[in-house]
Amino acid sequence: MAFIKLNDLELEVEDGINIIQAAQQVGIEVPHYCFHSGLSRPANCRMCLVEPHEFFPPAGKIVPARQLATGCTTTVRTAPEDRKLEGKYDFIVRTDSPRVKKARENILEFLLIHHPLDCPVCDQAGECTLQDFSFNHGSGTSRYIEVKNVPPKKDLGPEVLLYSTRCIVCTRCIRFCDEVTGTGELGIVHRGSKNEIDIPRKHDGTPTQLLDNKLSGNVVDICPVGALKSKDFLFKSRPWFMKTVNTVCSGCSVGCNITLDFKDDGVYRLKPRYHERINQHWMCDDGRLGYHYVNSEDRLQTPMKRVDGSLVPTSWADAFSIISEQLSAVDPDSMAIVGSAQITNEENYLLRKLADQLEVDTIGIFGRKLGDEYVYPKFTIESDKNPNTRGAKDMLCQNGTEVLEDGPLWSALSDKKFVYLVNGTPERPLDETECDALEKAGFLVVQDILLSEVAELADIVLPGATFAEKDGCFTNSKGWVQRIRKSISSPGQAQPDWEIIQQIVKKLGGDIDYNFVGEIALEIAEKVAGYQDANHQQISDQGVLINSLSVDQ
Repeated sequence: MAFIKLNDLELEVEDGINIIQAAQQVGIEVPHYCFHSGLSRPANCRMCLVEPHEFFPPAGKIVPARQLATGCTTTVRTAPEDRKLEGKYDFIVRTDSPRVKKARENILEFLLIHHPLDCPVCDQAGECTLQDFSFNHGSGTSRYIEVKNVPPKKDLGPEVLLYSTRCIVCTRCIRFCDEVTGTGELGIVHRGSKNEIDIPRKHDGTPTQLLDNKLSGNVVDICPVGALKSKDFLFKSRPWFMKTVNTVCSGCSVGCNITLDFKDDGVYRLKPRYHERINQHWMCDDGRLGYHYVNSEDRLQTPMKRVDGSLVPTSWADAFSIISEQLSAVDPDSMAIVGSAQITNEENYLLRKLADQLEVDTIGIFGRKLGDEYVYPKFTIESDKNPNTRGAKDMLCQNGTEVLEDGPLWSALSDKKFVYLVNGTPERPLDETECDALEKAGFLVVQDILLSEVAELADIVLPGATFAEKDGCFTNSKGWVQRIRKSISSPGQAQPDWEIIQQIVKKLGGDIDYNFVGEIALEIAEKVAGYQDANHQQISDQGVLINSLSVDQ
C-alpha cells in the first residue's frame, strides 16, 4: 500500500493505481475523456492533468513539479524510506491548484472549438461528461471565430450511428475494437484538426467493413460525449424521465450485470454494469437488444383454456380448478413437470416442491437451444442462451433425481397423461420431435409470457412474468448467484411464476404460504447444498459465488 497526500487529504491506496482512481476513492473528481479502466491509456485528451510535487534540493523543500502530469498514466507506488516526501508520503499531488484549473480550462476550449451547441437535441444530454465538465471546469466563453468543421453523420453499422461533429477523438471506441473485440473496425482518418473516427471506406465513401461485431453497442456506452449513438435508443427518452434498477441480463449463461432503464411500465434500455469476474464493463448486443419481447403487444395477459379446439380467455380460479381436476384423475407415474432455464431459482425450487407433493418422478428442464459461442480477446459470449441452466438443475436435481433434457425429455413426455411445462422463453421454435411429443401428451399446461409454439399446443395457458417484472435469482454458468429485480408491472392479469406455482400447490392442499420471494430464497439457503450464502440479504449487487459444484460436475 502507498501512503499519499492528495490535495490536503492523507490516504492509503494500492500500489499501481493512477491518480484518477486514487482520487475517486475519496470522492474527488479528476475530469477525463480518453481514460477508461477497461482499456489502454493513451493520455491524448489531456483533461486529467494534475500537479505532482517533488523534493527540490537547491531550495531544500518540496515544490510543484515543473510540468503537469496526466492523471491517467501517473501511478503511485511505495517509495524507499530515503525517498519519502516529508518523511512519510510516497507521493504528493494536487488536483485543484490554479495551474491545474487553468490547464483544464484551456484544454476544454480546444476540445469545444468544433463542437456544436446541440445539447437540446443530443441524446447524451443529462449523462454527458463533456456537458458536465464544461460547466465545472470550462471558461464559459470561446475565442474561436473561424468557421467550424462540420463532418457528416455516419452510419457505422447495424446498431451504431456516429455524429462526427460531437466527436473529440478520445479514441475509446478505437481501442475497444482493437483490444476487447480484436476486430479493429474503427480508426482515425484525415489529419490534424480535421481528423475523424470512421470505418474503412473506398474512395467513393462505400464502406469496406462495418462495425458489426457482437459487442458493438459497447462503443456507445463508453463514448463520453454523445458522438456514438444507439439506433435502438435514439430519441426514445431523456435519462431524467427514466428510472433505473440493477439487475442481470437474461440473454445467456454468462449472467452479465446490467442496469435496466424503464418508464411507464416499459423497458427502454439495457446497459452493462461492472463486475470484475463476470462481464467486466461489457455486454453483448444480443443481450442488450433482447428486451423487446417484454414490451410486446402480444404478451399473454389472461389465463386461457382450450374449448372446441381453440384457446379462449378464462379466470385464474377456473384455470386452477381445471388443473386440480386433471391432476386428481392421473397417477403420479403419468405426470411430468418441466422447469425452465429462463425462470428463477426460487421458481424452479417451487416446481420441485410441487413434484415432491405429487410424487412425480419425471422432471425436466426446458429452454432455448444452444447457439453459437463467440470468443473475443477480452469477452466470451457463451453458447448456452439461457440465464439459469445451472440454477434450474441445482433446484430440480434434489435427492438424486435425474432431470431430463433434450431427446430423453421429449421421449418421456410423449406418453404422459399430464404435463406441466414452464416456458418463459421468447422465440423458442419447436422441431418435429418436440411438437410430436407435446401433441401426444394427454393434458398440457403451459406457463408462458407469449403465445409461443409451445403455448399454442396447450390445454391451459397461464400468463407468467419476464425477468423485468419479478424478483429472484439466477445462477450463471460459473456458479455466481445474482439477483434480478422487478422494475415494471406485468401486463393484464399476468403474475410472477412463483406466485402461480404457489397457488397451484395450495390448490392441491400443499402447506406453503410465501409472502415474498425472499422467503423462498431463505429456504433454499437452508435446504439446497452450496446455497447457504445465497439468501437475498447476503447477495450484494455483485452476487455470491456458491461453493457446490453443479449437478453435471
